[in-house]
Amino acid sequence: MVTLRDGAAFAAKMVTLASGGAAGRFLKYEDDAPSTAAQTAYGIEADVTGYVENGKFDKDAMLFMDFRRHHTGLYPGTAGLQVDGEHPNGGEGQWETGSEAPSFLYAMPESDGKRVFLEETCLVAKPALPFSVLKRRLYRRCEALGITIDKVHEEEWSYIPTGGPLPACSQGITAFGSAANLVHPATGYSIVRSLRAAPGMADAIVKGIKEEPNAVAAAELAWEALWSMEDRRQASFHVFGMELLCQLDVKETTDFFSTFFALPKQQWEGFLASKLSSVDLLGFALYTFAIAPVNIKLALVNHLATHPAGAYFIRTYLKSLRAGEAE
Repeated sequence: MVTLRDGAAFAAKMVTLASGGAAGRFLKYEDDAPSTAAQTAYGIEADVTGYVENGKFDKDAMLFMDFRRHHTGLYPGTAGLQVDGEHPNGGEGQWETGSEAPSFLYAMPESDGKRVFLEETCLVAKPALPFSVLKRRLYRRCEALGITIDKVHEEEWSYIPTGGPLPACSQGITAFGSAANLVHPATGYSIVRSLRAAPGMADAIVKGIKEEPNAVAAAELAWEALWSMEDRRQASFHVFGMELLCQLDVKETTDFFSTFFALPKQQWEGFLASKLSSVDLLGFALYTFAIAPVNIKLALVNHLATHPAGAYFIRTYLKSLRAGEAE
């Protein structure tokens, strides 16, 4: 039964929440997973000068993740002194900035390169990196790169909850999209994952409504379609990766992504697109560990051994093995 603010009431055998992360207060969740983190971003669509003219960017290509620290500096403009020649990354930047939460630039130019969407993004952090910090970084970055913001047409503030516990199966209500935690914990992506999951979820809801005697039994069919044991294993791996990123400083983040994009293309693409199976993800982890520099190897081992996300990852994989043996 759903009762509206004006007193109107609607009865249904199955209710599916699809109202974003705020729907979580109506749901029950696992009680053994790490808490939710957040991806935040501040972006502008603007007329600019200097994006194409200075030769640093291509008007026909989107810039994906520029982690260079153009925003670093105690005063506006000081980061620009570091752009020419070898740009410092990690702990080699200005003093007192090595442990800051990293952020990167997205840039998507329109056809002439005169109007560009520019966005400063913190991939994931606990607590969330404030919008005011991201805005300051974006404008300092543009100044350092010789990009002049002539006119801002639109502003964007993005807050995406990532990670956290998955919904419990034994409840008489279902959810979809961000409400059902379909956001990739380590990337913030969700739309493709949701579109892939929609047909199976819809079929399970129809079957549950027709065949099951009550709402809880019907909902369990839908949750199993959306969050099978295989999906939960994958999610626990992604949460482990997300929590690791929250722990890394700027230098380690740079080293991690240098390692990540040195993996075979099908592995890093599969990870970003949520296409790797739970077994594939173990191979992904072993390959990453094999080619990672020593500081990332140590971070991975320490994270697995001491962080709650490591215990959650191990429990989830072992739980699925025990379930398989019972079957």
